[in-house]
Amino acid sequence: MLSTKVAYRTTVGLIWGLALWHSWESRGLFVDGSAFLVQIARREWFFDFYTPRLYAMVLGQIPIITAVFLGVTDLHLLARLLSIGLFAVPTALYHLALVRTRHDPVLLASVIAAIGVVFMTTSFFIVGEYNTAYAIAVLVAVRLVTARRLTVLDGLFLVVLAGVAVRTYEAMIYLGPLLSLMVLHAVWRAPARPWLPTALHLLSVAGFVAGVFVAIHSLAKPYSEEHLDETIQTASNFWQNLQFDLAVAGALIVIVWGLVRPRDLATGRPYRWAAVCLAALALSPLLGLSDTLVRPLAKSQYVARQGAGLVVITIVLFIWAYGSPLRERLSVFLSLTRPEAAGRFLAFALVVLIALLPSDIYLTRNWVSYLDAVRDTVRGREGVIAFEDSPLSKHPYDLLVEAWILPSQSLALRARRGDGIIAPPREFNAWQPFPPGEPYPLGQYTWRD
Repeated sequence: MLSTKVAYRTTVGLIWGLALWHSWESRGLFVDGSAFLVQIARREWFFDFYTPRLYAMVLGQIPIITAVFLGVTDLHLLARLLSIGLFAVPTALYHLALVRTRHDPVLLASVIAAIGVVFMTTSFFIVGEYNTAYAIAVLVAVRLVTARRLTVLDGLFLVVLAGVAVRTYEAMIYLGPLLSLMVLHAVWRAPARPWLPTALHLLSVAGFVAGVFVAIHSLAKPYSEEHLDETIQTASNFWQNLQFDLAVAGALIVIVWGLVRPRDLATGRPYRWAAVCLAALALSPLLGLSDTLVRPLAKSQYVARQGAGLVVITIVLFIWAYGSPLRERLSVFLSLTRPEAAGRFLAFALVVLIALLPSDIYLTRNWVSYLDAVRDTVRGREGVIAFEDSPLSKHPYDLLVEAWILPSQSLALRARRGDGIIAPPREFNAWQPFPPGEPYPLGQYTWRD
């Protein structure tokens, strides 16, 4: 049976190994990330254009800003540093959650499931603040349910997390109330309430509530009406993310089966059926051999972010219930307290994470190829380059194209000032950071191979 030590160490190794590899391949430049890089080089300061997203953005930009202050002008290195900053924040938060649960197979499985089903399937758009918000929610949940009493250390920890959560954008509109209730419930159930730990816990509640109001304000007065409309329209299109669909389907089979027949969790029956979904997930990159859009797609990860939020809520509620008196009353929890059932549950969560690796590798390799195509195109010509005359208009590069960001991506990958800029498609008439014929002057900042 899989031990908690093996599962913990394997997961930690995987998530940090992937974070480093993704950063080396500059995956943080995907869509908005390219604009972040250009604006940071242009201003030589944090790109803090929207206050509801401020704290998560600033945390992720610390490595690149440090390098800028030290005089680094290589945009390739800066792109890698921006990427490691963006990946390191949620990865570190999930790591802390793993540390807190490493001796409990059920809670450890819940954290690993969150990393697999949510983070691995929606983090190609790593610049999105929801990656940090979801990790905060999972970490707060496990911190609360594993605390035997109110302590100053836990209180300070919660205050810091709540402070970051104040400005992590839209997701706090539903995560904030849930986390606030969990903290208040922990204070209410505590066997003793020393004044300082209690005050710190209540202060964290104020932070989570403040995050709710910031999120509401961001929706009432959005930075862009088009962005808000797009968010609402795409929320129901989570099904377009094949990785997310198959991972959730496998997890749902086990969850529903466990609720209906809890004793079967100690056997292989539910997991054999779920294995069908996981096998399809692991083999999904083979769909890239065809011309169909039914395949792992980087852009569909952004579309599934709201659906992933519902999964995070479900996982947080599961963690909360497991750490409450319900653990001694519900049949499913009673079954999971048995070593054999808990071991199988933990092994399944780890298999979900491993089954996602092939599609992650596939998408990252596609991204590397796409960046190479952009770089070769802008360095082979001068002036404005028509999108239709570039390789990006052809399959499979077109699957990674976001029209408005093409000029910024071109500018970031130029080796000298005279290199070309790829214009958006001719039919594109929406906002873009700068006209393709008038790129920002970046001085000595250039991409060096």
